Amino acid sequence: MVRYFTISVLLILLFSITESDAQQFDWARSYNISNSNEVAALTGDENNNAYIAGVYGASQSLPYTGDCYLLKANAAGAALWTRTFTGQVQIGDLVYSGGALWIVGQSNGIFTYDGVSYGLPAYHMFIMKTDTAGSLLWITTDGTRNGAGANLVAGQAGLVAVNLKGVSNIGNYIQLLDEDGSILKSKEIVGNSTNITDLALHNERVYLNGAFNGSDSLVVDEIVIHAPAIEHAAFVLALDSDFVAEWAAVDTTINNRDGRIEAGDAGVYAYFSVLEPPFNIVNVVKRYTAEGQMIREAEIPFFTTAVTLYPDMVLAPGMLGIFANNDFGHDNHEVILFDESLNLVDELSVAGLSDLYSGQICTSSDGFMIAHVHSGDLDFNNEFTLTYTGSGKRPYIGRLSVSEPTGIAVTLNTEKGIELYPNPAHSRIFFEIPDSFAAPVRLTISDVSGRMVQSSDLVAGVNDLNVSNLPTGVYVGSLHTPDHTVVVKKLIIK
Repeated sequence: MVRYFTISVLLILLFSITESDAQQFDWARSYNISNSNEVAALTGDENNNAYIAGVYGASQSLPYTGDCYLLKANAAGAALWTRTFTGQVQIGDLVYSGGALWIVGQSNGIFTYDGVSYGLPAYHMFIMKTDTAGSLLWITTDGTRNGAGANLVAGQAGLVAVNLKGVSNIGNYIQLLDEDGSILKSKEIVGNSTNITDLALHNERVYLNGAFNGSDSLVVDEIVIHAPAIEHAAFVLALDSDFVAEWAAVDTTINNRDGRIEAGDAGVYAYFSVLEPPFNIVNVVKRYTAEGQMIREAEIPFFTTAVTLYPDMVLAPGMLGIFANNDFGHDNHEVILFDESLNLVDELSVAGLSDLYSGQICTSSDGFMIAHVHSGDLDFNNEFTLTYTGSGKRPYIGRLSVSEPTGIAVTLNTEKGIELYPNPAHSRIFFEIPDSFAAPVRLTISDVSGRMVQSSDLVAGVNDLNVSNLPTGVYVGSLHTPDHTVVVKKLIIK
């Protein structure tokens, strides 16, 4: 007869940050730009002013190309001014740096900004800088680069890093620019089957999130990224202060076109859609040290892992925010918040007719701002409704205030009543969840390095889990409960 026993709860992180008193939407505003195709980019300044840009009035075929808008809203969401581009233009990205705005994009010919003509008569990339009133400071153009899918990231002392494509999307070019737009450093990532999707800049290092689906290997300096036996490689590539490849971390993906990356004092955070055996698509965030050691992997709790979610991600002090579509249609988005250790903090919904594409998130002084388009009323996490008026899609901005999870007390508690047996285990374990839990409990099992090795949704009652695939060792099971506490249990596999 097998003897079962219960292991005590080791830790419950009492966040005391529920949807009603810690993470909450302060306001949302819609703007009178009718038939707006997208919010292609969002950024904010130190005064909590928000800036958005995108295409409006174009056909619904991708990529959106046509007339564009640049709009500034104050800390309360009121529109202060709108500037316009006229032509066949695409907005790649927008960032606030050194007291000014930087915009990267692509044009199919001469275009006007605020009524003045700029650009080249042929297909070309442009980078422009304006003051915070939208007045142009300078513009540079390049007919050998593509800025449609470009990324910008702000650095120290007004520096900006940019990720550009070559003509016909062949080649990847990483550049560090000074405040006048002069190129200080440049790196070409060679490979027709390589796609750099995002970049981060911290302490003079540049971190890239990309994909490679070549038949051989991707070689960058002395770093070699091998193609997986099945499907494609998703990778993080780090460049040192001299733009020399320093390290790479690789996983397997079907399509990493929406990979995201952020870097700060707490480490490097990379979003991937990875392929796990036998053929499961899992959306994860991985945390690395600046030197490339993976600290932890966390699965993102979307409703399904079978869809491309078009996410945006940003790192704030003590917290990581993700904003993404969260259903098969166009009527539900999620703001998902992790602390810097990749513990799930909260999920907040934005429900209503919007669009699969173009959701954006950035930081504000004590939280986040999100932006997207909508064509119907939006319910912001059951806190308030943003009413839709006008024609076609209209852009909106919402502000989310949060309580920083850093420094929250950790308390021992054994009153949750969640039981685990047997422990040690061999091939099967049982989690017994009390009937008081009305919603599923999310279980993730991680090894001692923090790498997630298994996950499951547990319901009230006895849950039977097969762990025969786990090697002998010590593991940590994290149970994310409906009341936003996290129960952590040690599991021994023998």
